[in-house]
Amino acid sequence: MTTGAQHILTGLADAGIELIFTNPGTTEIYFVDALGKAPVPRPVLTLTEAVAAGAADGAARISGQPTALLLHLGPGLANAIAYLHNAKRAHSPIVVVVGDHSQGVADQDPPLASDIDSLAGTFSKAVIHVTKNEHPRHSAARAGYLAIDATPGIVTLIVPSDLSWSDTSDVSRLQRPPIPPLKTPEATLERASAALTEPDGTAVIVGGDLLRVEGHETLERLTRRQNLTVWANTFPARMDRGLGTPLVRRLPYLPEMAISALENTRRVVIAGGAKPVPFFAYPHLPDRLVADDCEIITLTSDPSAAISSIATLMPNEKEPTLSSSTSREPATKANDGAALNPANFASLIAELLPADTIVVDESNTLGLNLEEATATAPVHTWLPALTGGAIGHGLGLAIGAAIAAPERHVLALIADGSSLYTPQALWNHASEALNITTVILSNRSYGILNFELARLGSDAETEGAKRLLSLSPPSIDHTRLATGFGVPATRASTVGQLIDALASAWRSRGPSLIEAEFL
Repeated sequence: MTTGAQHILTGLADAGIELIFTNPGTTEIYFVDALGKAPVPRPVLTLTEAVAAGAADGAARISGQPTALLLHLGPGLANAIAYLHNAKRAHSPIVVVVGDHSQGVADQDPPLASDIDSLAGTFSKAVIHVTKNEHPRHSAARAGYLAIDATPGIVTLIVPSDLSWSDTSDVSRLQRPPIPPLKTPEATLERASAALTEPDGTAVIVGGDLLRVEGHETLERLTRRQNLTVWANTFPARMDRGLGTPLVRRLPYLPEMAISALENTRRVVIAGGAKPVPFFAYPHLPDRLVADDCEIITLTSDPSAAISSIATLMPNEKEPTLSSSTSREPATKANDGAALNPANFASLIAELLPADTIVVDESNTLGLNLEEATATAPVHTWLPALTGGAIGHGLGLAIGAAIAAPERHVLALIADGSSLYTPQALWNHASEALNITTVILSNRSYGILNFELARLGSDAETEGAKRLLSLSPPSIDHTRLATGFGVPATRASTVGQLIDALASAWRSRGPSLIEAEFL
């Protein structure tokens, strides 16, 4: 006989899940026992649920395969929700296994009881309860298949502890159901096809597999059409980019800049992306980024169907030779003693970036120059952390990316305020000996909120308001924080110091942290 927890792990493995990130509690102790006996999924302990959620998201985005989380009741799930929200927006296939009370205890309203279904409903495409009516192996496999099928997303699997510890007879594997083909209405296909041939006024917002290497030939067809403007959303889940790849700009974060970029747009075709909407409302700006009469044509919002949705509209075109982006002169060959600023920092990163690096970007305001500067850097993968806007995601995201692709460098560019949400992630950088170089962009403030405060006008920029957004005094020593978690660390405040620090980090494998001071 086998316990329910063991069967659930087998079911997750049946669905192709190889990694499970966890911060377990008492109701999951039967899973801990089972994970110690099962070769797959591989368990990764994290110090907080928020880090586990970020890591699962990073692994899913890089591998393209479903990953899993194991969390403790409703409060443990609540600790992960901010970054599960980001993962939802990234369409990351994740199975969130939540241990629940046994029925006998749950009926008595114990202290940790909560409405797990309502919490999970905020980010899940489905919530599945393990019951005696379905074998636990099949429930887990069904959750895994659902996470990756159709539009990928998050499935929450709630497991009462009595069903985790109960011995259950074995059962055969649940076969993956057939995936129905994408069915875009014929009228939508015809309208989108016509929109792509309009002489002007058509924007195409792309995402999903069109922004990965496998989509570049199709994407190149779009970007070569002079009558179209091609955009990615502000924070797509993943972009494979760099020298020789199709150049696709991201919609600007600031609404006035996005409105300006889209001002001549009469129709928008969506292929794996999302509708253009502002992050926030402002009293002096419209609530929409496009005109009220702008036509929105959604080919697909499924990131795994973006290539096929566009390719069907261009069946007779020749496969293009991917264009070579223009190279540029090095910007760091002189003036090594210059203080770091956003412009020279971006140029330096672009010049020194090793080929095939995964860049986790949560640089925020100090990284505004990075997109343009790195467009002609060696080919790399860009992972924006803020797909759902919840900051603090990047350090955990880097864990999953590094575990999913151990042969690649991971460069995590993290704003100092964001890094303080989940510094516990650094312990995983060290404990797993991950090939992650973290650069903390330090200006000792919440830069984005200082920017927003300045937009209100001088009357708002009082000393009291500014103190609410300052991270000093006391100044936080990110290097000592890192070494406390076992990650070697150094500090750089000039171009030359940062060049030396990055060169040292990339000469050897393993984790390191650089605090880049912008002061």
